Amino acid sequence: MAVSTNWREAKLSPADYAMLEFSEKLTLLPCDMKEADVAGLRRRHGFTDREILSVTLAAGYRNFITRVADALGVELRQGENYTPEILHAFGVTEKEAQTTMYGDRQVAEQKAELPAGSGRPHCGIAAGGVEASQTVCWLETAAEPSQEARDAAIAGLPRNLARALSLRPEALRATLGFGRLAGLGGSGLGRRLEATIGLTVAAALQVPYMVAHHASALRDAGGDGIGMTGRGEVLGLDQREEQVARFCEKLTRLPSPMARSDLEAVRACGFEDRDLLTIVASTAFENFLGRVAAGVGVRPETAGKPQ
Repeated sequence: MAVSTNWREAKLSPADYAMLEFSEKLTLLPCDMKEADVAGLRRRHGFTDREILSVTLAAGYRNFITRVADALGVELRQGENYTPEILHAFGVTEKEAQTTMYGDRQVAEQKAELPAGSGRPHCGIAAGGVEASQTVCWLETAAEPSQEARDAAIAGLPRNLARALSLRPEALRATLGFGRLAGLGGSGLGRRLEATIGLTVAAALQVPYMVAHHASALRDAGGDGIGMTGRGEVLGLDQREEQVARFCEKLTRLPSPMARSDLEAVRACGFEDRDLLTIVASTAFENFLGRVAAGVGVRPETAGKPQ
């Protein structure tokens, strides 16, 4: 029970504690992830690189699914016998548990401000990102990319991210399969809006690798006039794109206070329910990808190097 409500007070092995500490940091401050975080799991607690990728994927998935639930106002299961400890951990009263997890959260709190992250510069985003490296990521990968990784890169996944994921080929296939529905030209939203969502999320997470990838995709989709501020705000969007970007930024930084009014503001721009679901899924998916990239330290591709 303590793991569900306050894992720091649970009786955990040192390895499990380190795993959850890694996952918490990846959730709250992905831009602050360091190679030492991965090295600590490997050297002090015996995690293999494949296991470290698995931990990163699991944490990334939870960041994905909670944003889908928060954005769509998914309710608690009716009739479920939730314990007081669980309800308290999620800030829900027993009365609310019988109706909805969101209580009076039909209208967004207008005064809520989005946190700016750790308070330090945006990981080099304003300065044009970071330099490319000969290495793929902090994990040991094959000297040459697998055919699956090559195919995934051709389909639109960032090349070195695909190579990092190839440590678990089934995870690479699943990521690519879902990506083809939520992005990569298959969402139905159009390449430009897909790239806008990706760039907004990457900037909010302060993950330069993903920022560079989506900025390039946005330019290719006709976004030559789009730029970014030092705070990671995307400039040059039309009114419809700006509303989607605001929604995506809030869902990335502050998922728990999401309200029906946040979704309705996007609907008012002419989006149908299917589009709204796709925008939510795409935003959540980019949160997943950004945290995987940050968690295993995916490096920018070396220009001109065959992949």
